[in-house]
Amino acid sequence: MFRNSRFFRYGVLSPKIAIALSVFVSFGVAASENTPEKATLTKVAQNLTSPIFVTSAPGDSKLFIVQQNGIVSILQDGVVRDVLNIIDRVTHAGEAGLLGLALHPDFSENGLAYVSYTTGSLTSVIDEFRYDNTTGEFDTASRREIYSIAQPARNHNGGMVAFGPDGYLYIGFGDGGGANDTYANGQNFDTALGSIVRIAVGPGTSGPYDIPDDNPALDGPAPEAWIYGVRNPWRFSFDGDQLYIGDVGQSGEEEIHVVAAGKAASGLNLGWPLAEGNTCVADAACRIKDLDWPVLTYPTANGCAVTGGYVYRGENFPTLTGHYFYGDFCTGEISSFLLEDGVATKQRSWASTLGRVEFLSSFGIGGFGELYAVSLTGSIFRLDPE
Repeated sequence: MFRNSRFFRYGVLSPKIAIALSVFVSFGVAASENTPEKATLTKVAQNLTSPIFVTSAPGDSKLFIVQQNGIVSILQDGVVRDVLNIIDRVTHAGEAGLLGLALHPDFSENGLAYVSYTTGSLTSVIDEFRYDNTTGEFDTASRREIYSIAQPARNHNGGMVAFGPDGYLYIGFGDGGGANDTYANGQNFDTALGSIVRIAVGPGTSGPYDIPDDNPALDGPAPEAWIYGVRNPWRFSFDGDQLYIGDVGQSGEEEIHVVAAGKAASGLNLGWPLAEGNTCVADAACRIKDLDWPVLTYPTANGCAVTGGYVYRGENFPTLTGHYFYGDFCTGEISSFLLEDGVATKQRSWASTLGRVEFLSSFGIGGFGELYAVSLTGSIFRLDPE
């Protein structure tokens, strides 16, 4: 999940993380002149069990909170209440657990949502549930399994799910775990491991899911795979027709890619394990290969695992519109940049302004476009004007 389960097992810090937390190394740069200094992180929820993601439907005040143990809660008007309990289905240990939630683009009308979790020993599963506006909870009887894939190890499970601008569901899976692409999935387009999957779900599909006609390997054994060469795309997000992917590095570089959504990027190779970040690893000639290169990297030694975030489109900080926020799980440092002509410009660290979020597991966007940060220790924060 966050980089490798040897760093965080059952709530116990390893010496490597302890060092990372005690010697903070900023991977951003000084604030640019046109970004605000008066910002703060407001704690909006606490005492949660390993929160790992938050999301909302556009225009909705309900903030859905995903907890790794198998609980989905809602924060509304300052009150947290549980709306889905699948603890009995979820294997929660190390990097495994309830890992993601995506609300259908027509959630306000159909109430459909998709959860990503691990079960047994060990399978990644995507289930569909329907939210009942009368009870204010998800109807557990509405559960329908959409997709599953066996995991050969307990790390690099991925788990992110999100709907793209094309209406399809995108699912991130790591390379199967271990180290150095143990299971040789990174460059294998015949499996969904080491890839981002793209499928059609919900009303109008012929089964649990359909394969989009413009996926790149329709005749192969994994026609659902859309792009490949990822190590562990823990968090990704869409901004218009672009997809920002935070791919967790091994020991050299953490990396962020920005690719086109949908058909334009079908079959794209993000490089792992031929390359890690901008460095050739398994192939000394990787620079001449047809790979997608990251727009930003930073040394893994400066943290431990990139936590991909979101492009800011809220109303509280007009000068930050279009800036992408991301962070590092170990240092808790939040940083941002503005993508201009494919280049990460106006890079900055927010550590001196916002402080650090302990075990920064995720970011999220509320129903009105404001940015949230999630701490695995149990708290949710919102970026607010000071």
